Amino acid sequence: MNQLKFWVAVGLGSGLSPKAPGTTGTLGVLPLLVVVWDASLLVWGLGFITLCALSIWSIPEAGRRLGEPDHGQIVIDEWAGMWLAAFGINAFTETSVGLGLFVGFIGFRVFDIAKPWAVSWCERHIPGAWGVLMDDVVAGGYVLILALVFGMLSGHSG
Repeated sequence: MNQLKFWVAVGLGSGLSPKAPGTTGTLGVLPLLVVVWDASLLVWGLGFITLCALSIWSIPEAGRRLGEPDHGQIVIDEWAGMWLAAFGINAFTETSVGLGLFVGFIGFRVFDIAKPWAVSWCERHIPGAWGVLMDDVVAGGYVLILALVFGMLSGHSG
């Protein structure tokens, strides 16, 4: 079971890159997002909840094995954040899956790396696996909010 937790936490291996594991780990969820792009709100919601639950379940074991609770190679939390970003772009803009995932990926990585206020606050103040998860969820939430505002300004009804 511990081996399974580790592999889930490192994004099925997508986070094991020695260089930029958060970026390569985020790329690991894109094929799944292509598959669900045209799915119902229920599928999107269940996918997000599942990724969050898998994060809370798997992160402590991977942190123990890697010697750091928020080790860079732990990327299941990036998967959850990118999922939320992709949902926002899909729901609130009129864009193709390719362009939507590209914009979502860039936006998510910018917020995840720059760590503006709420992202950095979560990382510093929420302990354990919840803190590891929530900074990425907030980064994805920023992309969702920007997509909502863009959609409203461009007249897309969602």
